[in-house]
Amino acid sequence: MRAGCLFTILALVLLAALGLVVNYCGLEVSDTSTNPSPETDGVSRLPVEPAAEPSAPSGEVAEVLATLEQLPIAQRGSDLKYHRDDWPHWVDADRDCQNTRAEVLISESAGPVSFTPNADGEECRVTGGQWRGPWSGELFTDAGDIDIDHHVPLGHAHESGGWDWDRERKRAYANDLDHPASLQVTDKSLNRTKGKQPPDQWRPDAPAGWCRYAADWIAVKAKWQLTVTQWEVAALREMLDTCDDGSSWGLSGGREP
Repeated sequence: MRAGCLFTILALVLLAALGLVVNYCGLEVSDTSTNPSPETDGVSRLPVEPAAEPSAPSGEVAEVLATLEQLPIAQRGSDLKYHRDDWPHWVDADRDCQNTRAEVLISESAGPVSFTPNADGEECRVTGGQWRGPWSGELFTDAGDIDIDHHVPLGHAHESGGWDWDRERKRAYANDLDHPASLQVTDKSLNRTKGKQPPDQWRPDAPAGWCRYAADWIAVKAKWQLTVTQWEVAALREMLDTCDDGSSWGLSGGREP
């Protein structure tokens, strides 16, 4: 190696140690300091996004939640044993030969209904129509395959304050045609799986129906001033949280075939 180049290399090493940049003899030396910047502490960071605040429920859902807050809270139970016969149904309140079951089948059918005439030729018993099971989505045409569901079941109503009602009030509850949520056409097998269970023990399999199911439950309980438990309230709130999801039916969807 030539003496001139040797001296040059030694000079470059010295200059690099002093933190200078030198370009000489075709060589480039730059500052190689690794001391971290006080702004980053040596760590590369992405900008921190502010935490998103939970969205407020829509106006109608907020009203349902407000109604839920007004329901009396009490332990589930009764001082009297439940007997289904104490809640008379199905009755023919308007004496047109079509009892409460028939009235609901007629009102909820998406098409014309058919009857089996009685001995006097009167069209009292509904046998056919078009009904969509609200929680399964299955379409039914034979009335024998469906039940009329007390959305808040009689046995549950009994344990939620109804045990203290007189027979006339129990009769009115069991045949309530004034509120569409009270009595609903439902698949027979699903209705019997539900039994008298409240939402903290049973709910539809499909989350799309949870919003409506909870809203209907709250509406019936509010109308009849039935009590709720803390577990029931928590389950209803959870179901109402789905109301604004894109796949949800909303508060009243899913009724038509």
